[in-house]
Amino acid sequence: MLLLAGAPTGASMATVGDLTVEPGTKTVYHFHPNTEESIFVVAGELEFRIGTTRFRASSGDCVLAQQGVGHGLENVGDYPARVITIYPTAQPQREALGEVEYTDGDPGPTVTVRGEVEPYEFFAGITRYDMVGDFLGASSTYLSELTFEAGSVAPNHYHPSHEESMFCLEGDLVAVYADDNNVPLSAGDCFTCEVGVRHGIYNASSAPAKLLAIHPVLNPPPRVDVN
Repeated sequence: MLLLAGAPTGASMATVGDLTVEPGTKTVYHFHPNTEESIFVVAGELEFRIGTTRFRASSGDCVLAQQGVGHGLENVGDYPARVITIYPTAQPQREALGEVEYTDGDPGPTVTVRGEVEPYEFFAGITRYDMVGDFLGASSTYLSELTFEAGSVAPNHYHPSHEESMFCLEGDLVAVYADDNNVPLSAGDCFTCEVGVRHGIYNASSAPAKLLAIHPVLNPPPRVDVN
């Protein structure tokens, strides 16, 4: 696990982790008494346990484990799997549970299956997939995946009451932060902007790039556009 955002990094409203799971590895069945958890599958084939249901998810899918609900995952593929874990608190608590009897089934209402999501144009040249929000049963998380075509710009803005973390999934992007207009973001980098600070993202490269926009609030997250 690589901690990308959380109390040790100075974040006050969210925890974001980059987790690699080797083939055959299974996490302990557990729950979080003080927060929900969103798990975005970057790569691999995983078997999830949510409550008493067991199902598979793969690249691009996103699983929400609601607060107090037992869950776990196992890499059932032949190669390492990678997920981004998101908690809308800087101090997530975790408690282990004993294993239960599972029923194999389809992903339930707290799972976003990438192939079933319709993207839409967020701004010119930017395509957006909404992955987690109240539509999935979240209580305090809004997660979207954005694809930036070459030269595209997400306008500068700030959030008056919450932080935003931005994780670069693919390619190279540039972040705007306060008075700095050139903060480079490459695949695997995560940038967290504090409450009330101007920020934005643009793609100055010649190839598409992808970003996860992470908000510890429900959709739509309040924002104020600025120059």
